[in-house]
Amino acid sequence: MDAPSTVVSPARRIGRALGSRTFRSLRHPNYRLYFFGQLVSFLGSWVQSTAMMWLAYDLTNDPGWPAYLMVAQVGPTLLVGPIGGAVADHFPKRRVIQATQFAFMLNAMILTLLVSGDFVTPVLLVAMQFISGLIQGIDLPARLAVVTDLVPVDDVVNAVGLNSLLFNSARAVGPAIAGLFFVLAKGWADVSPGVDPTRWGAAACFAANSVSFLAVLLALSRIEVPAGPVKTERGSFWDGFRYLARHRGLAGLVLLTGCFCVFAWPVLTLFPAYTRQVLGKAEGTYSLLLSAFGGGALVGALTTATFGSHHRRGWFLVIGGAAGWVGLFVLLSATVLPLSMLACLFLGFGMVLYLSTGQSTLQTSVPNATRGRVMALWAMMLSASSLPGHLIAGELARRWPVPDVLLLMFGGVAVTMIGLAVLIASKPFPHQQ
Repeated sequence: MDAPSTVVSPARRIGRALGSRTFRSLRHPNYRLYFFGQLVSFLGSWVQSTAMMWLAYDLTNDPGWPAYLMVAQVGPTLLVGPIGGAVADHFPKRRVIQATQFAFMLNAMILTLLVSGDFVTPVLLVAMQFISGLIQGIDLPARLAVVTDLVPVDDVVNAVGLNSLLFNSARAVGPAIAGLFFVLAKGWADVSPGVDPTRWGAAACFAANSVSFLAVLLALSRIEVPAGPVKTERGSFWDGFRYLARHRGLAGLVLLTGCFCVFAWPVLTLFPAYTRQVLGKAEGTYSLLLSAFGGGALVGALTTATFGSHHRRGWFLVIGGAAGWVGLFVLLSATVLPLSMLACLFLGFGMVLYLSTGQSTLQTSVPNATRGRVMALWAMMLSASSLPGHLIAGELARRWPVPDVLLLMFGGVAVTMIGLAVLIASKPFPHQQ
């Protein structure tokens, strides 16, 4: 009698594929600890970011203030980015990240006390965000460069995709959690006259974020890496510029990414005003838009982690930019929530697919001795480009209807895509090192 054949269900085949391809970097214990610690921390960070943007808009009813918050977050990276890159190349990256995560935790705790004590003002929010941005300027180059210390070189592209996956999983879920805190605060205000639901909802979000940093601090303390200083070639921050000058394809990628961020990234700044002006809704709908954006970003990160390779990076850059372009068009045309959420899905997918592919291209093309400094330039370009983008978008939203601002951004992304197509056609990127 023949032995019964084993039939593998489609669901099981998909599960095996995800385990062997999408999540293969989790086989490495150090990276696994780092991944799950960062997941909790990123959740808290997105809860806080959502609360800060809505609190600033609620306090002022001015679309310019969320833009100021974004500028205060990314602007300081330009000031300390060179220092952060040098620190990442010359000191143990794990220790650097531990120090910055502890500083982030203190910042969130102070915010909690200020908001719950009713001392908060828009200017104070911007000041606290500026301090957070200074910390991020040291933290980001180390976090971008540490991946190569946690996984072998063959898994770097996958690990970068998974980092994007966890960040954007938090981006999808974090705003929903923040919305829940605001709903609970509103319920409390309904039975307790005199309670400000926005202030107490924001305070709960900030408190949750401060606790979330304990997860990544615990994970970092258990990662087994050499504790001594990193041995790198002696050099300065300018070595990063010199490397890009010798590899003009990578330099072009960095510059075009800056253009993409100028026109696409400020859409997040416009979400609070878009929610009220176009959809006529409140903070619950704002959280839904952010969650839809995060859901699309999650799909983009999964795509990078599962299918990303050196052979596909040109296509992924083009597809990501095109999806963001389509998302902007749908958003500026939409007047109902379902269509707006669909637009946000496209935006999240496209922006993350583009940025994670660009980041992994740099990660796998730059030698270890200068990787921290080159990644600092990448972080600085993202900040330098999004800073004027947020400011201009916020100022224009004061004078123009939000859909008109989105139309201008749509045109800018279209021009950037033409430049990207020319760059990809020249096949300029070096092979993995």
